[in-house]
Amino acid sequence: MVKVVFACSSLGEWGVTDVVVSYIEENNVEIDVYLGNTLIDMYGRRGLVHLAQGVFDRMQQRNLVSWNAMIMGYGKIGNLVAAEELFNAMPQRDVISWTSMITGYSQAGKFNDAVRLFEGMMKAKVKPDEITVASVLSACAHIGSLDAGEAVHDYVQKYDVKADVYVGNALIDMYCKCGVVEKALDVFKKMRKKDSVSWTSIIVGLAVNGFANSALDFFSRMLREGVRPSHGAFVGILLACAHAGLVKKGLEYFESMERVYGLKPEMKHYGCIVDLLSRSGNLQRAYEFIKVMPVAPDVVVWRILLGASQVHGNISLAEIATKKLLELDPSNSGNYVLSSNTYASSNRWEDVVKMRGLMEKSNVQKPSDLIAIRQRIAFYANRAEMNTQLVPQADAIVTGVEKVSSGARQLQKPQENKENHCVIT
Repeated sequence: MVKVVFACSSLGEWGVTDVVVSYIEENNVEIDVYLGNTLIDMYGRRGLVHLAQGVFDRMQQRNLVSWNAMIMGYGKIGNLVAAEELFNAMPQRDVISWTSMITGYSQAGKFNDAVRLFEGMMKAKVKPDEITVASVLSACAHIGSLDAGEAVHDYVQKYDVKADVYVGNALIDMYCKCGVVEKALDVFKKMRKKDSVSWTSIIVGLAVNGFANSALDFFSRMLREGVRPSHGAFVGILLACAHAGLVKKGLEYFESMERVYGLKPEMKHYGCIVDLLSRSGNLQRAYEFIKVMPVAPDVVVWRILLGASQVHGNISLAEIATKKLLELDPSNSGNYVLSSNTYASSNRWEDVVKMRGLMEKSNVQKPSDLIAIRQRIAFYANRAEMNTQLVPQADAIVTGVEKVSSGARQLQKPQENKENHCVIT
């Protein structure tokens, strides 16, 4: 019975599996630990965790596999509360238990929890495997925690954790997102085996950190090595061309995507081209490119054009971009503010007042200065739908501004000394 369920589950033959399950229920077949684990795994693969929970509850005997399968099942559907309850209730845990929770946190965007749990894993003296390491490094990358990322790297080297291409790629991504390109390059150089993700990670990392020429060099090296470029690699190379002002070269790379490599450009690639043209001052050309895009441009594309229009003082294109943005994303205060600032830079104060009035009429609140900082960071980081090193460090940047603002307020705030004299502190 176990072999039949396992085979059907592995092949995705859910109809046959359901027939077997019906037979088990109708004939009151005893669900021992082996059959139970197989059923839990089967339901987990299908996202039917409530049925897996029913099997788990009926089992007279459970082992680590039973608990781990349930945790992975809940993690897969994003129910981390239930996964946590099971994890905390486990009589004992192994590396799979810890890794399942850490991976679940990381995939759900709870990156601080992933790092915290990894620290707990270290205190419990459970040696992580390459999957654990890659998951926690991904979390470190997303929150910009260089210290934690370096600590994980040190652990890998000290305790000889298997550092395969999966771990190497995670290290490159972490160091690049934290802005430490030198260490990312060192990891890349020492990797015995590299795949397409390795090359893409280093190319993108170099591009978003401002090393455009190096990104171009690595792209050429990748082609010489016979590695087929991915969609992500083209995002990196187009971004590098935009930063370096290589308009002609960038357009050639873009044109080669489908013609040479059979890769259909995605929205992020179109965004890169709009950025490429806009940065070089070719705003009208960028707008013409947007008009002939085979897909409807999203808010990121229009924000790129609006931001460039502000920089270059092109009010007519700014108004076109603003109109599109207010249609696509009317509740985003940043769109109103950016448009208003464009008018202000051209001394069109009546239009500034109109835009502010439209903002109030639409019941859109102007963001606080600190929220505005976050929005600007996100805007520039997502110009090509890329997560640059600025995104993980947004909290640190805003925290720093908060401290400065708080200090400034304290300087302006009179306090009384013991003699009740007003002093400035």
